[in-house]
Amino acid sequence: MTKNLTIVTINQPNITDFAKSRNQALKQAKTDWVFFLDSDETISPALKTTINQAIKNKNFNYQLKRQDWFLNKKLHFGETSRVKLIRLIQPNTGQWQGRVHEIFKSNLPTKTLKHPLIHQRNLTINQFLTKLNYYSSIRAGELSKFSIFQLIFYPPVKFIQNYIFRFGFLDGFPGLTMAFMMSLHSLMVRIKTYELQNSR
Repeated sequence: MTKNLTIVTINQPNITDFAKSRNQALKQAKTDWVFFLDSDETISPALKTTINQAIKNKNFNYQLKRQDWFLNKKLHFGETSRVKLIRLIQPNTGQWQGRVHEIFKSNLPTKTLKHPLIHQRNLTINQFLTKLNYYSSIRAGELSKFSIFQLIFYPPVKFIQNYIFRFGFLDGFPGLTMAFMMSLHSLMVRIKTYELQNSR
């Protein structure tokens, strides 16, 4: 990578505000560009070339798709196929928002890079459930009010959307499992929101 770019991976244990951690890293950067890379993501040679070309144009920040692998299978459909993440950023052009599933907010226009990040989930189901439990607790703390309507309808609708309408079934058993896990995450968030609201 060019010397004008800092690659940042947030590895602190027990983070409860991912936007805060990313903003702190962004503030400390001494280069014109910062690329945020998660610990289970890798940059392909093609993406590396694309990044080096992209940073020649300072009129944009850049987002990219992420190529997910789960249960040793490349996923082509479902929720993860729709994800675009702003990761190639110029400091002082915006900030991260959201304690978890954080997004970068900026007035600078965003362009999409051609090649995706490789996201290899080398997790057992038990490890994945542990992550869902962790992330859902943080997300529940962000929500201001419990909704029985969302509790009843949102998780099954999310499953149907990802498995049927976004063709997750074409990814076989891993696609079914991923759709179920994303629905379970939504259910856990809303149950924990109820729990927090009634413990105050």
